[in-house]
This record gives sequence, structure tokens and C-alpha cells, in this order.
Amino acid sequence: MKKILIHFILITSVLSLNAQEELGTHLLRGVWQANKTNPALLPEGRFVIGLPGVYNNLNITNITYNDLVVKEENGATILDIDNAISKLENNNKIRENLEIETLSLGVKFGKTFLSIGHSVKFNAFLDYPKTLPQLIWQGNAQFLRQNVDFSSDLQLFGYNEFYLGAAFQIMENLTIGGRAKWLSGFGDVSTDRNKLNLFTNEEAYQLTLDADFRVNSTGSIRYDGLRDLTVNYDFASFKGEQLFNQNNGVAFDFGANLKLGNLDLAASVLDVGGKINWEEDVQNYSLNGIYEYKGLDVAQDLLEDETNLGNALDTLLELYDFVETNNTYSTQLPLRYYFSGSYQLNETWRFGGFFIMKLIEMSLFRR
Repeated sequence: MKKILIHFILITSVLSLNAQEELGTHLLRGVWQANKTNPALLPEGRFVIGLPGVYNNLNITNITYNDLVVKEENGATILDIDNAISKLENNNKIRENLEIETLSLGVKFGKTFLSIGHSVKFNAFLDYPKTLPQLIWQGNAQFLRQNVDFSSDLQLFGYNEFYLGAAFQIMENLTIGGRAKWLSGFGDVSTDRNKLNLFTNEEAYQLTLDADFRVNSTGSIRYDGLRDLTVNYDFASFKGEQLFNQNNGVAFDFGANLKLGNLDLAASVLDVGGKINWEEDVQNYSLNGIYEYKGLDVAQDLLEDETNLGNALDTLLELYDFVETNNTYSTQLPLRYYFSGSYQLNETWRFGGFFIMKLIEMSLFRR
């Protein structure tokens, strides 16, 4: 009789995130995909080929599609940004993880299992306050005599991952495994200082910006003033020469699998020491200090008054003069932990659960 696996997610512990990836395959013992989350979980068979595949996970906190796109009484569907903004909390997050598996191989030699593979990965993290879309879409007139913090943290990067793995059955009921991964980054846009505070005085709408802000980029954006800001971060046009460059790093995965009769226990940690050093084609853009200007409601002039758009841009160019440098920096990959257990009740039923934790906050180090 075909076995039926029923598994429950007992605990999902995540820092600043409400959704996780790879929740279904981890407990499917004996399939190749389970090895991704624990290098000690081995597939059935002596030889395995992993064909190309795509995985994507998107999480947006506090607002939904129905908050942004609403139907009016007459049946018309409209984009209601003001309604979406009203649903936001003080702090909000967007998370995106895209992984493209290209090719992987696994071979078993007695009690030893060897694997090799490649994938392309993209990660995006945006932490932003409600005040940011309020300023952009609704203007700063609502914040008269207020010191508004609209500091936001952005991490957006893509890299190639090449790995070699090995697992060993050191006892009849215990298997340990590990993977060494070579990382080659091909694009990054990230902030490592993000202080932005705006004060609007009711007298002539005088603006005071207190900033300690820096955005780093590698092969992604070029800034030559607000009249010449270009973004080149098109993952769809990925090219073969992006496989190898000077933006490199390493990471390691470790796992163990213990079988005690009908009880199966597993634990793993992924991306230990994972860090990419961005050294090729690096640009940094910084704002540091206190800037003042009189007479401008930023959003209203930029979004509504087309006759004054050129003057507004000229004013902003003078007000916010970014300093450009070429300092290398590093991006640290988030650690992931998996702890799981399952129990084979009979030939038909197996029950299981797991605990997953992903430390997603990115750490940037200037070198």
C-alpha cells in the first residue's frame, strides 16, 4: 500500500519575516530536493541528476492585493494607493527570494555520497517606515512642525553558487554531511547607512534634512544627479560571462540525520560564514550632514505641477548633493537553521514536523 506522508509545521521561528521557503520538501525523505536543506538527507538510488528548475518566494507585510486594487460602487477597478498606505504599520517589509537551479549531480559509493551543482540566486530585502510612501505619494504638508524619520534599509543582490558536497554514513543509523560553496556575485544595490530625517517648518515650508545615508552598488546603478540616474539590474538578461568575476565569497552547509527505529531526526545549518566581497565595478553614493531649503512641498511639485518640475529638480540637485566614492564592501548571507523529526506510525502513515529559523537581517561591512 502506498505510504502517505502527513507533516505539520510545528513551529516556524523567523526574525522579521512571515513566510518561509522549502516547507514541503524538507520532510520528503529520499527525494533529491530534501538534500538542499540538509546535506545529510540522501536521495534514494545510487545516481541522481537534478534538472533545471525555478523557485520564488515573495512576502509583503501589512498590505494585500485587495488593499491596493479596489472596486468602486460602479464596478470599476482602481489603484488606490492612499488606501494601501492607510493599512501600513510603522515598520513594513518586503522580502523576495528567487532561485534558478541549473544542474546538479549526486553519486553514492557505498556509505559515501558525493554531489556537485550550480544555481543562480537573487535576494531582495526592503525595510521601510510608513512615512516613506506618505512623503512620496502624499507630500510633506501633512508633517508640519514634525521631525519625520523615513530611513529605509535596502538589500538587493544576485550571485552564482557553485557547490561540492559529501555525506558519510558513520554509523548504521547516523549520517553526517556538508557542502562547500563558491559564491560569485554579479549585481548588488544596498544601503549600509540609512539615516534620513525631514523637518518641515510651517513658515514658507522650510525643509531641514538630517542625513547620514550611503547606498552601495556593483554593476547596478549609476548616479550623476537627479537628471541622470540609471538603473541596470535586469536578471532576465543574465549573461554567461557573469559566472565569474572579482566579486567572490564562500559559504558552508552542515547537517546530520539520526534514525532511531521508526523515529527520524535531522538538523542542519546553511550558509555558515557566507559573505560576498564586492570589489569589481563598485560605486558608493553618500549624503552626510544637515541640508536646508525653503518653499518646496516635494511630492506635490514633483508629481502634480509639471510646469515647475524642472525648477524642482534643479533645487533638489543643489540640496541633495551626493558624494561618489569607490570603496569596496561586503554582503553577509543570512543563516538558515532546520530541525525536524518524523515518526513512521505504520505502513500507511508517517507524521512529522520541523522548526525553521532564518536570520534574514543583512550585515554590510565597509573595507
